[in-house]
Amino acid sequence: MLRILVVLLVLFVPSIAIAEEEKSQKELLETFMEEAMEVYKIPGASLGLVQNGEVTFKQSFGEQGNGEPVTNQTLFTIGSVSKPLTSLGILKLAEKGDIKLDEPIDTYISFDYGQSDSRFEITIRQLLSHTSGIGTFEGLQVADQNLRGKEAIAEAVAELEPVELTAQPGEIHQYSAANYLLLGKIIEEVSGIPFAEYMQKEVFASLGMDRTYATYSEAEKSGYQPGHQSWFGKPIKSDLWFDDSGAPYGYMASTMNDMTTFITRLVDRESLLSEPYLTMYFSPEVHRKEDYYYGLGWRMNTNDDDPFIFHGGETPDTRAELFISQSKDYAFVLLTNKNNFSEVMQTIHMKEGIRSIIEKQEVKPLPETSYKMQWLTLSVTAFITLLSLWNLIRLARKKVIHQRLWFALAAFSILLAILLIPLLVTIFEAPWHTFVAYGPETVLFIKIMIGVFIINGLGLFVILGWNKLKGDSRSPEQLTNVI
Repeated sequence: MLRILVVLLVLFVPSIAIAEEEKSQKELLETFMEEAMEVYKIPGASLGLVQNGEVTFKQSFGEQGNGEPVTNQTLFTIGSVSKPLTSLGILKLAEKGDIKLDEPIDTYISFDYGQSDSRFEITIRQLLSHTSGIGTFEGLQVADQNLRGKEAIAEAVAELEPVELTAQPGEIHQYSAANYLLLGKIIEEVSGIPFAEYMQKEVFASLGMDRTYATYSEAEKSGYQPGHQSWFGKPIKSDLWFDDSGAPYGYMASTMNDMTTFITRLVDRESLLSEPYLTMYFSPEVHRKEDYYYGLGWRMNTNDDDPFIFHGGETPDTRAELFISQSKDYAFVLLTNKNNFSEVMQTIHMKEGIRSIIEKQEVKPLPETSYKMQWLTLSVTAFITLLSLWNLIRLARKKVIHQRLWFALAAFSILLAILLIPLLVTIFEAPWHTFVAYGPETVLFIKIMIGVFIINGLGLFVILGWNKLKGDSRSPEQLTNVI
């Protein structure tokens, strides 16, 4: 009997310990997600975890834009996590022999990037690794436009063309949506069918992702709800942001069920691609900094002690993170339905917190989000508004003796109103519609500021012109320098 008890203890105690550890991890992840969503005011989120090839955690939290609960079947736009899927689609074409990665893109599409005046040509591999020479700004110019329909990708490519390269192809890494837009166009031309149809047949279906879409119309039919934009952290249901032309680089929609299926296949790798394309898919291509590289649609860290691949993604109203540890045999995906340019680090902090729980059973504190840019813009707008109002009132009540100076100030105010947006675009190296998409409250304050400059300038001209026409009947004692 004693021997039987010993055997039973040997058999079952480790299993009980493992179960307790898993229970502890599950509870820690649930608590962490709930806390993070409260701290960062995220209305809805989903988290899926794969360990040793098995899904060990898959749970959804909060609500969608229409107030319904988020479930594992809820659709989120996944932002740039779309890029590894587009890359997989390209490699499947290469696997079939329909394209060659190191051939010029001119072999497959007609696109003007100045190649007629240069001996340098862009290859498909360079598009995949963002080393084509097309700059980040040029990509932003054609991104987030809410183009719809089967011709959306062609329309965006036409807007991009002709593009002026900011570096020689293959010279440097410049992350640009334009690269994956062109890959989408190549897929359409080579396959002879729309990008979304190709992805559905050749990528999503082969992966077992039956609720992943690359057009708004298909996502809408399956219940897609817009996410939230943020006003000083407060979630506001967004206007509809879903750009069909952006599917290759950032506007695919998927669910937690499908994304956990995807990362399971990524970890397993079986039947994903044949060699040498499977190795290419997970290999570094261009060095970025320290141990960080960009591959063919993946960001990666090649540190010998802790190698991993990952990709983050965002649209104006969602954020996503996908992470695969290559040494510790786990992977997870995080989907959230709120975004703002000030909140870029939120899901990154959450990603690091999730890693800490999985690897160390430790919960990392969540740093607060800073809204300094919004508060600064609001403060400057309020100050300029009050100063302008005060000066106009004083000027209307007093004799102006430095009229040329005030005429110059009025002209400068109008000029500043005209130049403010171009100045911001130049300083931040992003087109204005990107400001509108990712910082709506800041854009509102800037528009108010421009209005104040215009009113101030026109008000000065009116007051100065009126004084000049009517003369001044006030006594010398009333003549005052207005500063």
